[in-house]
Amino acid sequence: MIDSLFKDSNLKITKQRVEIINVINKLKDKATISNIIKNVEMNKSTVYRIIDKLCLNNIIIKDINANNEDYYILKSNHKHYIKCIKCNKIKDLKNCPIEDIDIKDFKVIKHTLKIDGICEDCL
Repeated sequence: MIDSLFKDSNLKITKQRVEIINVINKLKDKATISNIIKNVEMNKSTVYRIIDKLCLNNIIIKDINANNEDYYILKSNHKHYIKCIKCNKIKDLKNCPIEDIDIKDFKVIKHTLKIDGICEDCL
């Protein structure tokens, strides 16, 4: 799995990068920068540098969880959701609507999609 993440980016696979990817995958939507730092054995500046490099190379992406905290996910775990603005309930979307868009002469590297609404229970 990790080999395929690095394949398209021409980024070298290192022990520290693999460790951070494994922690992100394990923590899921709790993979905030502070939680990643707590779960790896490397200094804070190294974690920040690796996170930046992995984001820049589209291996991981920054998302936002129900508590409005930034967290990181593997690109392969990319998902979208709808969040109720009243009760903060989150509903995952089954498909990524952006992936179906065909844009001529343009390759989409990454995207974010945030949908706020009011759930059926709060209406």
